[in-house]
Amino acid sequence: MTGLRRGWSADAVVVVILVVLHFTLYRFFGAWPAMPNLLIGGLLLAALRMRAGYAAFLGFGLGVLEAAMGMEGLGTLSLVLTLVGYLGARSRDLLFADARHYVFIYLFVGTWIAEVALILAMPGVANLLGALVLAPVSAFGTAVVCGAAEAVASTLRRP
Repeated sequence: MTGLRRGWSADAVVVVILVVLHFTLYRFFGAWPAMPNLLIGGLLLAALRMRAGYAAFLGFGLGVLEAAMGMEGLGTLSLVLTLVGYLGARSRDLLFADARHYVFIYLFVGTWIAEVALILAMPGVANLLGALVLAPVSAFGTAVVCGAAEAVASTLRRP
């Protein structure tokens, strides 16, 4: 438990719910190009409360799980999500994690960078320009949904 900060139980529940929702809703709304990426959002929220090594390990595990569900891009997904977890935990010190607007910006920028990295790293993206245009839209949706989830977790954390 040395890798986690105080008040982690509410955050862990919210992250687990986001990951489960990602895997259940993504199959239904997979054709919608601007769907929020709850997996990356959950990883970034977890990285706010974890040390960098643990966040990288979580990102690697989520990357393997996502690749196993989609049966493609095991190395690419694992590498990108590992880097997102590590850099998300390391960049936490650049912002005040308790301010909601900083968390929103953190989620938006982190998701946008992760989505662009996945688009550029994955072979065979048919419409590269369209995917790059939709990445900020998806990042905005992720920031709104995961920011609201973090707000719920922060109210549950208070004594």
